[in-house]
Amino acid sequence: MKMKKSRNNFSELSIIGITAFFLGCFFLLIIFGTGIYSDIVDSQSTNIYERSLSSYLLTVSKMSESKIIYEDNSEVGQMLLIEDEDTGYGNRIYLYDGYLVEDYGQIGGKLFPKNAIKIAKNNTFDIEKISERLLKITTDSGDVYISVKINGEDMS
Repeated sequence: MKMKKSRNNFSELSIIGITAFFLGCFFLLIIFGTGIYSDIVDSQSTNIYERSLSSYLLTVSKMSESKIIYEDNSEVGQMLLIEDEDTGYGNRIYLYDGYLVEDYGQIGGKLFPKNAIKIAKNNTFDIEKISERLLKITTDSGDVYISVKINGEDMS
């Protein structure tokens, strides 16, 4: 009778050991899987964010039938101006307090950056004139090339 008890104990211990091994593997799989999933989501979110900022700047310039210019402002630095020549008002895009912001107002008028709409968190906003008809805008997300419109005509 003692033989049967030790054999049963061994069977029970081996079943418990195998079950514990598979449970341990299952928990490790969950832990590693959630870490990998989190990395993938972070990567995709960054990619979407970067593409959306570049797309925004491109869309604003393409949908406008207005004059697109840029200037250096003593208060906020470089600004992209999309001016409605008939009214003298327009959209002003510039960097303020770690954000790329946009406001609407009189071109050359006083800025109200605290009331401007935040487009995206950003630390770089550099506008470079490549040619008479082409601007290069550099942000944290990369470079965007905008063809300058003069009197509502696409000059590219």
